[in-house]
Amino acid sequence: MNDTSKRIITAFVELFRDYGYKGTTTRAIAERAGVNEVTIFRHFGNKKGVMDAAMQSISYRPFLEKIIKEEMIWELEHDLWRIAEEYHKYMDNIQDLVLISFREAGLYPELNEFVIKFPKEIKENMIAYFTEMNRRGKLIETDMELQAMNFIWLNFGYFISKSRFGDRLISNTREAFLQNSVKLFARGLTP
Repeated sequence: MNDTSKRIITAFVELFRDYGYKGTTTRAIAERAGVNEVTIFRHFGNKKGVMDAAMQSISYRPFLEKIIKEEMIWELEHDLWRIAEEYHKYMDNIQDLVLISFREAGLYPELNEFVIKFPKEIKENMIAYFTEMNRRGKLIETDMELQAMNFIWLNFGYFISKSRFGDRLISNTREAFLQNSVKLFARGLTP
């Protein structure tokens, strides 16, 4: 990706965070990126094209695949802890984008693709991880997709609760939450 494309994507993300999808016009993107509006159309086609490229640039998939391929020791509790810990760090970085996307997804259906992208990526990788753990005899026979989604919901629920309500709903630290929930989750899946 060239420097101009990177500047356009960065401008889109900043504007989206500040003004939502509707307020992120191609004119505003061009001004923020220091390019002509025609340059945006030449590189991305339209605003949705910029959004698609922006979402691809902040994709969790390469990050999660790296964790699973390089950091797993194939011990369920340890591995789930690492995945959950990194998931929360990642989600903290894109918190504003996620919350704005939820708020505006009903008005702009194209945002639904952004909202669903991260759980789909995580689900695919978690299914592969759970399948491999089962093959190694370290995970019970179960529906791998359902267990992947349970793990995602567990972590996403905590993320949303903290993002929306701070300590008013759950006062436990993330570390305490992860220690307890990952231990219980792993215990339920261990043969």
